[in-house]
Amino acid sequence: MPELDELLSAALDLAEISAELSTKAWAGDLVVDYKQDGSSLTKADLSIETRWREEIRSRFPTHGVLGEEYGSEVGQSAFTWVLDPIDGTRQFGAGLLNFASLISVCRNGVPVVGIIDLPMPGARYVAAERLGTTLGGRRVSSSKRLDIKDAVISLANPDSFSSNSANGFENLRALGRVRVFDGGAAAYGALSRGLVDICLNGNDLDAYDICALCPVVQEAGGVITDWKGKPLSIESSGCIIASASDSLHRNTLQLLQT
Repeated sequence: MPELDELLSAALDLAEISAELSTKAWAGDLVVDYKQDGSSLTKADLSIETRWREEIRSRFPTHGVLGEEYGSEVGQSAFTWVLDPIDGTRQFGAGLLNFASLISVCRNGVPVVGIIDLPMPGARYVAAERLGTTLGGRRVSSSKRLDIKDAVISLANPDSFSSNSANGFENLRALGRVRVFDGGAAAYGALSRGLVDICLNGNDLDAYDICALCPVVQEAGGVITDWKGKPLSIESSGCIIASASDSLHRNTLQLLQT
């Protein structure tokens, strides 16, 4: 698949750009501003996405781009890049380490390339359609866990679950062998390598938070959908769930509806 190889190579180059810029910014004098919706914003968010867009325009001038900071540029091809320069700016701005750069390419709205890049500590989950998921060049796989009572469950920040999703959050909060909280995109990477079995996020996600996660989870043998079990795409927003196996996913979806 030469076309997919070219896209993946370009996505990896973008990850190198963001890793350098975000690491330098994190170690420097961080200044946090706030958007109208109250979410955090740093100069690194803006500078990374600017560099990414320049690179994409140079290499793929007909491709569309959807980014968190600068919105949508409609392209003239089937491919759209979906970008989040720093996913977890709240943590990044607080000097914490669980932030990531998310890079995805969608074909006709469906994610086919995904990178979850964790520049600190230098972990990069890379996936592409029918090519599997790798971490540091090594192929990884979900745990294929079947029973929720034995599961490691990652739950997003409790504040992200509004009235229509709070019950689902509470249902899962009472289950599993281990529960961890506010893991962000790193939790979906951990699911792809068999360390986490279920990831749950609430209402506050947009396409640029979601698309890169999909190939990473799916190519590792996991399942990722919205809370109704519908596939995710560039049109998706709101609550999502990922599981280590089909059976675990079906059972967990039932718990979210009760």
